[in-house]
Amino acid sequence: MSEKSNDTTARTAQILPEEAWTSRLVIRNILCPVDFSEFSRRAIRYASEIAARLGARLIVQHTVPIPTALIPEGPAVVSTQEMLEITREEAKKELHGMISESAAAAKDVLVVVNAGDVKDHIVKTVGEQNVDLVVMGTHGHKGLSRLVLGSVAEHIIHELVFCPVLVVSRPQAGFVAHQTAEPANWKTVLAPMDFSPDSARSLTHALRWAAEWHARVILFHAIQDPPPRMHGMIDLLPEFNPYFDKEVAEAWERIHSVIPEAARDRCELSYEVRQGNPRDEILKFAEEVKPDLIVMGSRGSGKSSVIWGGTISGIARDGRFPVLAIRHLRD
Repeated sequence: MSEKSNDTTARTAQILPEEAWTSRLVIRNILCPVDFSEFSRRAIRYASEIAARLGARLIVQHTVPIPTALIPEGPAVVSTQEMLEITREEAKKELHGMISESAAAAKDVLVVVNAGDVKDHIVKTVGEQNVDLVVMGTHGHKGLSRLVLGSVAEHIIHELVFCPVLVVSRPQAGFVAHQTAEPANWKTVLAPMDFSPDSARSLTHALRWAAEWHARVILFHAIQDPPPRMHGMIDLLPEFNPYFDKEVAEAWERIHSVIPEAARDRCELSYEVRQGNPRDEILKFAEEVKPDLIVMGSRGSGKSSVIWGGTISGIARDGRFPVLAIRHLRD
């Protein structure tokens, strides 16, 4: 193994001890924020099936947004509060209807209706209810849901360092389907990785989820295009690309050694290395293998960065595959 590869493996092992790779998936409380769209209805099905499988409590929440410009003053406050209470009651009825329609398998369901800033109430509920997983529906590229992508999701992903977020839109593979008595099942989990120390955290989540459903895990890495300094040489000798050959060899070596020996018997493993833009290559490969779940790391936001990053947000917005976002601990 190359010196560079050894260094990456060593740094990864320092962050996550071997027992972290082999521990079971433990989820006790699942939060599903909804906005009454068809995508939210699909998210409830996912959340309830996961809750039933893991014996978790399901929390279904709707927040009635109150634009600051519409907050009244003086005598109008009373009438506004009355209208808000009516709206809350109507929302509760609709929530119960959505849960009933979804044939929710979860035995323990808590309905929460509040008013105010959507993202603030989601973060507050996560803390108050000790939420281990957030499941959200998104409109994808046909129109971004106010609950998932855009400012709300960016804030949530930035805040929820220890709480994974499952984004569901229009999945091709059916983890759950309406009007079926068959139990939900994930058969294939795709785990893209970039060999950074933080990518080990998302990979451990992929292994735990796959082990719970006896699914296959596909480790995937996309090699970026050669740096500009190599373009002239490659243009002259396109049939011989020493940079690409070296990168492919190192990538295959790393991807086969990144998982500790003790964790390799937890589920079936396979590997794939491609060349090109990571987002595009992940989506192309996903179209080939039709994964039931894509597990990826997401980064927080600095002064000049974009939350989630271009790769994971692009895949989530594509909408064809559920994406489990695991926040990196260091940004």
